[in-house]
Amino acid sequence: MKKKVMFLRKKPLGENSIEELAYTLNRAIEDLELVILPEYSDSIRHIIANIKFARKHQGDINHIFSPTEAYLAVFLRGKKIITWHDLKTALLSNSIFKGFLRKLFYVVIPSVFVHKLTCISQFTANELLAVFPYAKSKIKVIHNPYNSNITYSPKKFSQDNPLILHIGTAERKNLLRVLKAIVGIKCRIIIVGRLNETQRAFLASHAEIQYEHYQDVSFDQIIQFYNSCDLVSFPSLYEGFGMPILEANVVGRAIFTSKCAAIPEIAGDSVLYVDPVDVNDIRLGINKLIQDSDYRENLILKGLTNAQKYDCSKIIAEYVELYAQLSKQ
Repeated sequence: MKKKVMFLRKKPLGENSIEELAYTLNRAIEDLELVILPEYSDSIRHIIANIKFARKHQGDINHIFSPTEAYLAVFLRGKKIITWHDLKTALLSNSIFKGFLRKLFYVVIPSVFVHKLTCISQFTANELLAVFPYAKSKIKVIHNPYNSNITYSPKKFSQDNPLILHIGTAERKNLLRVLKAIVGIKCRIIIVGRLNETQRAFLASHAEIQYEHYQDVSFDQIIQFYNSCDLVSFPSLYEGFGMPILEANVVGRAIFTSKCAAIPEIAGDSVLYVDPVDVNDIRLGINKLIQDSDYRENLILKGLTNAQKYDCSKIIAEYVELYAQLSKQ
C-alpha cells in the first residue's frame, strides 16, 4: 500500500479553519498520515527547515494542505497535491516585489511540479486560473466538508435580547461595520478573534453595546458559541469558501452574509444577503432576522438542506477517489 502523507502548516495562534479540515480528513481516511510542519514563516531559514522536515516524512502521495507551503512540491518525490483555500490572503503583500515572489513560488513553480491542484470552491479555482492558466488540466474542485462534531442544536430564539455570533476580526471579516449596525438594536454579540485598536476604541466609546470577546479559542469553544447564539454574523468582504455559513446551517441558526467572492456559491438561498459596505443595510438585515420569525425559520430549514451538500462522508469520498487515481498512475 502506498504511503499517503498530508502536510499541514504550523498552526497560527487563534486560527482553526484549515487545521480542523485537515484533522477531519486525517480521522476519516485510512492510512493518511498527518505531518505538521515545524515552522510558520516565509523567511528563508524557516522555509529551509520545512523543506528538510518534509523530505524526511514524505510518502508516495504527498498532499500539501496549506498553500503557503506550496514550495514543498518542488522538493518532494512521488505524486503531489496542493489544496488551495483562497489566493488573495495567501498572496497578499504590501510589497509589489514580495507579491511577485509569492505568486512565483506559491503558484507558478509549484503548479508545474504537482499532479493535482484541489480548490475548495469554483471561485478559488477561477482565481488560480487567473494567475496561472496553464494549470487548468490539474485543477479539481473539492468543496470543504463541515466538521462532523457540529450537529443540529435547536434553540428558542431570544426575541428580547438576541445573541449574535461574529467569528473573525481581520479587516475582511467586517466587524467594525457590524458593530456600527447594531448600535440602537437591543442585542448581544460574541466576538471571536484579536481586536485591533480601531475596534477596541469603537467598543470603548459605545458602552451600550453588550459584547463578549474571546481570542485563541479551541474549536470545542466555537461549537459552544454556535449552540448558544441566536444569529450568526458573516458579512465578509472576501472568502475562498466561508465555513461559518455551513456551520450556522448545520447548527440551525439564521445567518446574514454578503454576496462577495465564493459566498453565494456555497450559501445559495440559505442566508440573508446584505450589502457588506452599507451599515444601514446590515442593520436592516439584522432587524429583519430578529423581527420576522417566519422568514428566520425558513432560512434555518434551507440551511439544513444546504448543509447536506457538504456532508463529510461525501467530501471524504472525493479525496479517497483522488488518492486512488494518483496511486494507479
